Amino acid sequence: MNRREFLRLSALAAAGMAVGTPADLFASPASALRLTLLHTNDVHSHLEPMSTGRYAGLGGAPARSALVNRLRQINPHVLLCDAGDIFQGTAYFNLFEGEPEILSMNRMGYVASAVGNHDFDAGIERLAELAGNVAQFPFIASNYDFADTPMEGLAHDTMVIERDGLRIGLLGLGIKLEGLVSGRLYGATKYLDPIAHAQRAARHLRHEQRCEFIVCLSHANINSAENRDREPGDRDVIREVPEIDVILGGHNHILLAEPERFERPGAAPGWVNQTGWAGTHLGVLQFDVYGRGKNELAAAGPVAAGNAVA
Repeated sequence: MNRREFLRLSALAAAGMAVGTPADLFASPASALRLTLLHTNDVHSHLEPMSTGRYAGLGGAPARSALVNRLRQINPHVLLCDAGDIFQGTAYFNLFEGEPEILSMNRMGYVASAVGNHDFDAGIERLAELAGNVAQFPFIASNYDFADTPMEGLAHDTMVIERDGLRIGLLGLGIKLEGLVSGRLYGATKYLDPIAHAQRAARHLRHEQRCEFIVCLSHANINSAENRDREPGDRDVIREVPEIDVILGGHNHILLAEPERFERPGAAPGWVNQTGWAGTHLGVLQFDVYGRGKNELAAAGPVAAGNAVA
């Protein structure tokens, strides 16, 4: 299925129109399982639609939830993930310090989230309270050491999810906090090298947990270190960690028309995607997974949370 046809069908799904049976829409080859990745990043407490700007009228938790539910009807093998910066940006966060945002994600059925720099904005104590007592999904942080902080024991290094016998591994990366976030907000959290810890986590998932498909949730910046005097980003990680099949990223607020493809000698292509900000669009990627490290991207594109398509 090419991207134009995928977006046409997704537009119908977003509008709530009848678009056929799952087999009609997204049938996978007999030897593969079709996995649908749905993702957001940098929602920044936008529980209501955008009121101004290019995407006025799009977004909001009800529209995102309705779109997710319609896409789940198309394919039951769905993972809904977030790449961090859930918080900060509207009065909801100023008044309630993150609880409504987490509750809305619970209702939508998120399976995991990375930790973004703005997720510390109410302090690490508040993040720990929400992670431990409110969130029904795990935060994944493979390159943050939370020892001796309130988040100790509350963030997962990795996780494994099964869908119809397919083992899917998840790991999470966060951005360097020093110089970006006030030290009083993140406390004793230690930033660890994202490439080294992505390699460690991905190899554990592939070889010890025997995962057939590996997803990295990243709030570590898409840009390569070679382009700036900064730490490695998603484009570096996907090249250096061939066990990772796809990076669902955030931080840059980039709405990619389609995921970036990276060739890796001796491994399947790797993919990097971002889907804007404020929750106006849902990133949708359809993979046919044949086995360990063997998969094909069948269709991908951002779908607007409303009646329009990017």
